[in-house]
Amino acid sequence: MTSEALWKQYAAIWSMEGEERKTELAACLAGDATYCDPNGLIHGPGELSTYMGHFQQSAPGGQFQIQSVLHHHGRSLADWALQGPDGSILQAGTSFATLTDDGRLHHISGFFYPAKQDGHA
Repeated sequence: MTSEALWKQYAAIWSMEGEERKTELAACLAGDATYCDPNGLIHGPGELSTYMGHFQQSAPGGQFQIQSVLHHHGRSLADWALQGPDGSILQAGTSFATLTDDGRLHHISGFFYPAKQDGHA
């Protein structure tokens, strides 16, 4: 799987429900994966699945769109936008990850860009 396809699969998981989300996380994340963003550090796909469920409650209908991906030497960087149900951009950011030898996400760090002064992301 290409890095771009991996990031797009991971981004789609943020909008999936419980069991489907857990199955997809197992396919694209290492078993000892970590996720870190300004809200904290999360250990393992199970904790990340729970975090994603809370995210869905705070941003109903939100979907992540991958804008661009850079990759080299087992490291990857993805620019993304969180779109609301009406297509508006709710948040933008960049995520960095190291990859396992078999191409799964291992340690993920999410960075959120500050909202612009006019109220748009």
